[in-house]
Amino acid sequence: MPKEDFRFHTTIRVRWAECDAQDIVYYPNYLTWLEVALTEYCRHLGFNLYRLAELDLFDTVTAKLTVEYKAPAKVDDLLDVYARLAGIGNTSYTFAYEVHRPSDERLLVAAEVVYVSYHNQAHRPRRVPQPIRDVFNHFEATGQPLPLAEMPLFADALA
Repeated sequence: MPKEDFRFHTTIRVRWAECDAQDIVYYPNYLTWLEVALTEYCRHLGFNLYRLAELDLFDTVTAKLTVEYKAPAKVDDLLDVYARLAGIGNTSYTFAYEVHRPSDERLLVAAEVVYVSYHNQAHRPRRVPQPIRDVFNHFEATGQPLPLAEMPLFADALA
């Protein structure tokens, strides 16, 4: 997918501890960086994803993860992790991710993650809240975050 299809990215520098004996990034570290990108995406939109979970307003579990490893990254590489909403259903939403090395524009990893909105107390799925839908969809359509101050769901979770 062209990088222009993504409205958000965050930059990560590969640390020595994230590499294996072959001097390349050990594969599970990419999953951590996807999580960092989602967190920063939400922060960019104006809210703290973890605070919403603490308040039992919106929490998720990972239901499906697909990753394609295309090329290795090495220690001290700068990487751009791109994130975008790829779809949203009743109780789930899907994010697409790409990891690029900006120094040579190489695509290193492409991933898709399906998250299920989860009620932590009841231990079951629940509908993705309408304000989350609105904020994600508006950003993907316009590239601009919605003002959250007037949305009650976000009152105690503004970034």
